[in-house]
Amino acid sequence: MLFRVRICNIESKSCSKGLRRNKFVIFKNIQLPIRKRFDSEDKQPILHKMNFFKILKYIWNFLLKTIGYAVLLIILTALVFWYIWRPMKIAAYEPLHPEHLAQKTAYLEEITNTSKADNRPNIVLINFDDLGYGDLSCYGNQLIQTPVMDSLAANGIKMTDFYSCSPVCSPSRAGLLTGRFPKRAHAAAHVYFPNNHPIADYRKMRNLTNEIPKDEILIGEILKANGYKTSLIGKWHLGDLEGYLPNDFGFDHFYGVRYSNDMIPLHIYRNEEIVALDEKQLVDNKFPYGYYDMDTPITGKATDQTKLTENYTQESIDFISQNKEQPFFLYLPHSFPHVPHFPSARQNGRSEGGLYGDVIEELDWSVGKIMDALEQLNLMDNTLVFITSDNGGDLQGSVGNLRGRKQLTYEGGQRVPMIIYGPAFVQQASVTNSLATNLDIYPTILDLLKIPLPSDRIIDGKSILPLIRGDGNSPHDFVFYNASTSGNVVGVRDSVYKYQEGANGNHLNLLGSFGIAKDLDPQLTNLRFDNESHNLIRKYPKYAERLKKIMDEKQEMLVENRRGWK
Repeated sequence: MLFRVRICNIESKSCSKGLRRNKFVIFKNIQLPIRKRFDSEDKQPILHKMNFFKILKYIWNFLLKTIGYAVLLIILTALVFWYIWRPMKIAAYEPLHPEHLAQKTAYLEEITNTSKADNRPNIVLINFDDLGYGDLSCYGNQLIQTPVMDSLAANGIKMTDFYSCSPVCSPSRAGLLTGRFPKRAHAAAHVYFPNNHPIADYRKMRNLTNEIPKDEILIGEILKANGYKTSLIGKWHLGDLEGYLPNDFGFDHFYGVRYSNDMIPLHIYRNEEIVALDEKQLVDNKFPYGYYDMDTPITGKATDQTKLTENYTQESIDFISQNKEQPFFLYLPHSFPHVPHFPSARQNGRSEGGLYGDVIEELDWSVGKIMDALEQLNLMDNTLVFITSDNGGDLQGSVGNLRGRKQLTYEGGQRVPMIIYGPAFVQQASVTNSLATNLDIYPTILDLLKIPLPSDRIIDGKSILPLIRGDGNSPHDFVFYNASTSGNVVGVRDSVYKYQEGANGNHLNLLGSFGIAKDLDPQLTNLRFDNESHNLIRKYPKYAERLKKIMDEKQEMLVENRRGWK
């Protein structure tokens, strides 16, 4: 809005193209108080001495007339939120109260050294970060070569219908290590962030946890209580507060990073000591997140990610060598192929799959080195190896012929590779389409060791040991899909059909009225012959209703008994 200004000469008491009224200068409909008086000696105008509250009143009235009550209210609300309510909420945040800590303690004491297995086997669990369903050559990739994992798949069990319990990282890892739906551990609302990160503050303001609760029983704690040496080498991503670190959840040894390799800072820890300090800062983005590419401009000394895979591998070999005389559990959650991608100098440029292929082929090299160490130490005949991924592939990875990717509940977001290898345990090499999830690894290991499950809580996973041994099928009639931002059950499948609601429910479908396919609509698809392209819900409405009822019952169960206590 433009204002015509009337210029007044106070000394001559005249106004140019304006009005003089009660010694105020008039700006159209706005009166600005500039009352003046004259000094008796020099007759020069000076400001009238007004107290602080009068000045505030004048400013307030001016703002009201200029921008209006509504806008001013919004501004004041934002200021109160940012400078008062927000700091108070962050300061008041506390990790989730451990309701069943006493029961956890009692269980671990009860099962101490109670494994009834004849010869306690070593367990190696390799969990890649964002490895897509089609990233390995044994799963159909034509550009990337993974001969080591191809060989393990050919001589072990290759699962074609294996799922992560979430399409994103932290929830999936919580489920993997507890055998329970991520929602039970309050770990389902997307991923955790470093404690000083703005998104961590946002989580605290919303009372969303940013660390796994203390009363969850992780597989490492159970194995440690049964005389296993336990190690986590790689990425933790389940919290960074004191008391919520790998060493606090049953791992004797930790080497690696606490978060994803795109988060800042990416210190490397040995147990709780920083052994490689990350001092990088983004040049073009001051927000401490967004390190997506090896060419991203940075300042300061950064963690050398070209050595991550090699260092994780050597640490794993050292751990195996140091504990060859006793049973051990090696949990190796690699940082790659999550962005940014950093192959070693040795591997850089070698793959026909480009930079991403270099990273995958180096991971295959890592698996080979670990298998070689087990063979050289004569441990392979008493070791069971699991190789999988925390969720589906990201944009630069391959999900094969599946639809969707990481973040989504389409198949490409949660169906992942799974290779199980162990000459003493896999009776016959096979490729199986039996349904299973990463929640099943927890109860499978306990079944193998003849350790009872905790009795105070629901374990959602089921043992697939009979399937591994070749004398049984999948224990699952159904597999469920969980939304990345809430953990709500939004889909279910059986051996053939899949029903889901809101595959893209984490995003606003703003362009729906312009002919964009409505991904929020319920879908029924035939997974045996289709990649979720054709919606069959009108053709088979009763089948869709049946699966929807099963899905709704599972969601209702999670709502009514979220923590899963018995």
